Amino acid sequence: MNVSDYSASLCPYIRQESSSTPPQNSEGQVPEQRPAVAFSISPQKVGTMRFVLYTVLSFALLAFSPTVSQSADKNIRLCVKSDAEFQKCGEFKDATKNSQYSLSCVRKTNTDDCIQAIASDYADFMTMDGGDIYKAGLSPFDLKPIMTEDYGKGEESETCYYAVAVVKKGSNFKFSDLKGKKSCHTGFDKAAGWIIPVGLLQTKGILSWEGPSNEPIERAVARLFVASCVPGVTTEPNLCSLCKGSGTSRCSRSDNEPYYNYNGAFLCVHEGAGEVAFVKHTTVPDELAGMYELLCPDNTRKPVSEYVHCNLARVPAHAVMTRSKGENLKTEEIVSFLTMAQEKFGSGQDSKGKFSLFSSHFGKDLLFKDSTKKLKRLPSKMDTTLYLGTNYLDAIQALRREESSPANDKVRWCTVGNEEKKKCDRWSSLSGGAIDCIASDNTEEGMIKILKGEADAMAVDGGYLYTAGQCGLVPVLAEYYKEGYSKQWSPSDEAAMYYAVAIVKRTSDITWKNLKGKKSCHTAVGRNAGWTVPMGLICNQTQNNSFAQFFSQSCAPGADPSSSLCELCIGSGLKKPDSKCQPNTDEPYYGYSGTLRCLVEVGDVAFAKETTIFQNTDGKNPASWAQNLKSRDFMLLCPDGTRANAEEYLKCHLARVPSHAVISPADKRDMVVQIVMNQQSLYGRDGMKKDLFQMFDSTTPDLLFKDTTKYLVEIPKETSMKTYLGQEYFDSVTGLAKCSSTSELLPVCTFHKCT
Repeated sequence: MNVSDYSASLCPYIRQESSSTPPQNSEGQVPEQRPAVAFSISPQKVGTMRFVLYTVLSFALLAFSPTVSQSADKNIRLCVKSDAEFQKCGEFKDATKNSQYSLSCVRKTNTDDCIQAIASDYADFMTMDGGDIYKAGLSPFDLKPIMTEDYGKGEESETCYYAVAVVKKGSNFKFSDLKGKKSCHTGFDKAAGWIIPVGLLQTKGILSWEGPSNEPIERAVARLFVASCVPGVTTEPNLCSLCKGSGTSRCSRSDNEPYYNYNGAFLCVHEGAGEVAFVKHTTVPDELAGMYELLCPDNTRKPVSEYVHCNLARVPAHAVMTRSKGENLKTEEIVSFLTMAQEKFGSGQDSKGKFSLFSSHFGKDLLFKDSTKKLKRLPSKMDTTLYLGTNYLDAIQALRREESSPANDKVRWCTVGNEEKKKCDRWSSLSGGAIDCIASDNTEEGMIKILKGEADAMAVDGGYLYTAGQCGLVPVLAEYYKEGYSKQWSPSDEAAMYYAVAIVKRTSDITWKNLKGKKSCHTAVGRNAGWTVPMGLICNQTQNNSFAQFFSQSCAPGADPSSSLCELCIGSGLKKPDSKCQPNTDEPYYGYSGTLRCLVEVGDVAFAKETTIFQNTDGKNPASWAQNLKSRDFMLLCPDGTRANAEEYLKCHLARVPSHAVISPADKRDMVVQIVMNQQSLYGRDGMKKDLFQMFDSTTPDLLFKDTTKYLVEIPKETSMKTYLGQEYFDSVTGLAKCSSTSELLPVCTFHKCT
């Protein structure tokens, strides 16, 4: 390419970026001071002659060319932080010029400036690593992740990576010997290069630091290592002593510092400046892997290829960040634009002679990481805190710790709805400050508050327990519904469970094997015994989530009233014409007794619990439909295709369903047990102050705990959520989640996958 062609190819990017005004401009383009970008192009990169001519032509076009008009909602502004990224962005713009969107390139000095630009509506998006994601999500920036880099090959998904410590093979030191060594870091406040290793060094006692009230963390790290390169540090000269840049670029948190980022930190060790590089598991080139090893936290060493078993932490992938607040939100436009771009220019596309989204000839990891295979949209409920996860957040917050009062003096209990909040407030007022009440609109919102550290505990049922377990929360206390005090929960304890069963008439020839096409009766959509368990099993066996097609007709209160899942429901007639198939007592076939009535009057199979038959037969239920029923009139369907009498539910059931349980983060478990059990001794069934307040009694049913709860029992510390739920129930819920999950939180908690 000759000089004039080269200049002409770049000038359109400069023209558009420079001809706009700040965010109030309807074209949504970048500030008018952008011509200064022309002077930032390094003569070493394009040559002095090209640079001068490029500058002259750029200003000429700025002066004499009209501004290209684009509607504000179609103009997407990408923030870049180096000359190399700016050049790649220019190619990106040119490659997508015929799409429905117009890409603009906003040149800033570093990531912090880009965060400010996006928050202030001077730019729309960029990719960031975990440390920057955390910072960008804080007020006043309030940015949010909308897409993630996915490093998986083929159909596999890999949306996280491993932070590792790379050393030369033959160097004779362990992880615990890092004091006094020379260190190379990707950048200050970056995930793999700073937050994870520094947090781990502090946790293991290798790094001595008493907190920010005494000194900044940078000073403590400067004492630990004899010399370092930590691009972005401005206060400790020792942390920049190994850096290679010149002038103002030296130790800068940008590509202008040769030892910046993953490739730069590795280069720092490869060239002999440093002894250890804190990078990610894909940083070391394959051809050099044999020359290097990984330092493991257990003081062993392993080959570079064994990063799964020798890493400092698992770190979420880089994410595309944009504004979450304000009028000019561009989430859908950015997702649509990047989806289109990766289809045309992503991994696996023939990039010969074309733009390549995930690589470039200007440098490494520009705009996106070169190891990216695809961009993946995040679930709608995902935010910065949920994206990073509790473990990574703990590392971040450990480096920002403040002196505070002990946290073990109260439990912040999450309530759902106004009635629970009222009951909790009463409890709180009598607890002497041991209980604080945090309001939420629904159970999943409450669980999110716990995940974010805004609350500590709440009691939930089996379906929510499954989601809680997938989100990393643990079962702490179990509700017991039968008399006979037990100090600790065990998997075989009948007081903490019930059985989900399938009921048929004795006169029928129906088995579990020939259920398809039959008429079904359910307690309600979303209920354990009546829906979650049977439909989960059916979905596991058929791999078909069209339940309306599996049964010919049904009554499943809570389903779409116009679907076949509601055809058998009867409602309350003219008295309440909209009551048909409603998940409440206005629908006569709702609940345990209702589902048995449905079976008696119109159905072939009813899904309920083991006591349903006995509570409604042999004279136990005086209702006209049940007066003449005998328990021997019914049988249970066993999953193996056999049938059994009603009293044989222990050997013939669909699943044992666990009782409701209190959940909390693992690190809050002991505190929750201690405080709540103490409260039970005061306000439980036999509490010393039960006349003042009762934990297990409510004016409206089942507030905070089920009213049938006799007492709470501690669940052993090492009990996993899967163990608590039991294999049968866990399989049912897993199957239903794969086929037809109504949870908005579950896809958030199960999103990240690493190899």
